Amino acid sequence: MTKAKWVVGTDIGGTFTDIIGVNMETGEQKIGKVPSTPPTYFDGVINGLIRAGIKGEEVLSFRHGATVSTNAILERKGVKTALITTEGFRDVLGGGRAERISAFELDWDPPDIIIPRRNVLGIRERVSPYGEILVPLNEDDIKAATRKIKKRGIESVAIVFIDSFMNPIHEIQTREMLRRELPDIDITVSHEVLPQMLEFERTCTTVLNAYISPILKNYLGGLSRRLKTDWNYSGPILVTTSGGGVIGMDEAVKFPARTFHSSPVSGAVGMAGYIGGLAGFDNVIAFETGGTTNNVSMIYKGTPAITHEWKILWNVPCCLPSVDTVYIGAGGGSIGSVDKGKILNVGPQSMGAVPGPACYGMGGDQPTNTDCQIVLGRIDPDYYLGGELKVDGNLSEKALAEKVGVHYGWDAEISAANMYMVALTNLMMAMRIQTVSRGWDPRDFAIVPYGGGGAMYACDLAREIGSSTVVIPPLPGYASAFGAIRVDVKHEFTKAIHKTEEELNFSELNKEFSGLQLKAESVLKSEGMKAEEIRIQRFVDIKYFSQSRFFTVTAPEGDLKDLSIVTKNFLSAMQIAYGYTLPPGYAPVELVNLRVVATGQIPKPSLPTKPAGGTVEKALKGHRRVWYKDGGFVEAAIYERDRLPVGGTFDGPAIVEQPDTTSVLPPGTHCRVDEYGNLIIKVDR
Repeated sequence: MTKAKWVVGTDIGGTFTDIIGVNMETGEQKIGKVPSTPPTYFDGVINGLIRAGIKGEEVLSFRHGATVSTNAILERKGVKTALITTEGFRDVLGGGRAERISAFELDWDPPDIIIPRRNVLGIRERVSPYGEILVPLNEDDIKAATRKIKKRGIESVAIVFIDSFMNPIHEIQTREMLRRELPDIDITVSHEVLPQMLEFERTCTTVLNAYISPILKNYLGGLSRRLKTDWNYSGPILVTTSGGGVIGMDEAVKFPARTFHSSPVSGAVGMAGYIGGLAGFDNVIAFETGGTTNNVSMIYKGTPAITHEWKILWNVPCCLPSVDTVYIGAGGGSIGSVDKGKILNVGPQSMGAVPGPACYGMGGDQPTNTDCQIVLGRIDPDYYLGGELKVDGNLSEKALAEKVGVHYGWDAEISAANMYMVALTNLMMAMRIQTVSRGWDPRDFAIVPYGGGGAMYACDLAREIGSSTVVIPPLPGYASAFGAIRVDVKHEFTKAIHKTEEELNFSELNKEFSGLQLKAESVLKSEGMKAEEIRIQRFVDIKYFSQSRFFTVTAPEGDLKDLSIVTKNFLSAMQIAYGYTLPPGYAPVELVNLRVVATGQIPKPSLPTKPAGGTVEKALKGHRRVWYKDGGFVEAAIYERDRLPVGGTFDGPAIVEQPDTTSVLPPGTHCRVDEYGNLIIKVDR
């Protein structure tokens, strides 16, 4: 019988599907990068596994990241969903927050809400903010809603009652009634998804979960079957989450909203943060450029910045825990276009995997960032994916000249250079939003680029924002897949309290904390974790009584006897965020929620050191004409990444080629190869 010894990470992007396997006994790595295969994506996963040469029966654990759930939201391709809510609150989704996409577009109309108003069904019931039942649940209203759901072909239902997080009894009763009459309908209840205050945010998050629940259930079920039949694997499937961990497939099916934008997050936490630490940098700007999007996350002192509210669409917040990430549509497949005002734009539209950039020769005639890099000499069309994928640089030139240059009288090279500058500006703005605008000083951080395109922009971005160091991992094009096998199982559990210190019974409070901890341990043990592998962190959400927003701060160890320590932590967070605190005694603080983060520490591979030997001269492949932002076209040295020796040094202008990406070193950069094969690049300011 074949011994299982491999851990496999996968990531499905808009353009490519990445596979990486690591042998837990020897450290050997196997990789596979193949085109993604929408709409099911299963074929791409199987093709990548075959390309990597890993057999299913040899695998201990399969860890999976995908953009399936995120894309369903972004493209408005979720299932037909209904919302059941308290009578009088049908317009919570439509009301939203007072926001506009643009303050200057006077004729702007907001996009349609995810659930049409006719499918928002009001029910007579009411629970008070302290959990007392004020209006009993009206069963006749539930029966009427059931008839409408059945008649309208609804596939999934979200149940969100006012203040149900303080007493969920009506949500539980409604779910039971619906299940009796509609056993095939997916049902999501808000007290399980997000049991906390802020009605609009709680409703949105629950609706998002319901909107994609059948899609992710069908996807993961189909993937599991294909892995078993086509790859001979029937072991556990762990799914990456936006919080920087993995969860079991059952939990992912129940809470699919936890998988939103999980792929770049696993790359940020599992790869960029890890690589930065190996290279001696605990403060890292994780910078991913994939086929469709660019993502920027912060790692401070080895810990990712976490947010409990972020927007997946305009005025559609998701309030599940996530690594704080800024997204823009600036990937390798992002399209360059000229609008009616003759302004050159790059993205957010993308050519995706099919038909892909113009150079693919698959029918795409729009210029993309990839076409731009080819025309500028940064990507060698004969070495795309190490030469495995044949691309045509002439098609890139044609697309740039005909779709961009014709509007300005530019040739293909000038069009490509200006398109690069627009893309770089967009990326720089995203990085400044994530750093300077949030109080981080970029000079204190190293940039770790990943994804297929990150290393082509990183040095220019470092110079623009003031960072002096770029660290390029050995396999940046596989970062999200590698990150999936470097993160732990992670769950978060919340209990609403809503009491000031004077109102608190600390004995009851500590019992609630203990109950959350037992629940967390139970879930982790059901996913195969042993007691010694489980780590529990405790937090509280706290605010001034009159505030609508709270801060999440660390809770002290042991039983809580007063709020002195958490109040001190809250005031510190308040000062950092707003620059002031209220005078002592001016307003009481309110403990909003108890929060437990449970981590199941699973075996994870380490990056192997690179064997010594070789010279920089032997890694030199030649020279070619390459365009750089500050110098135009110059002769640049071209190096083969695998041949660069440990300790080797060289200066820009240079290009470092490898099958999964190309690293661009402008003039005024100085590179050293460390023991793990990372490129440590110092950038002159």
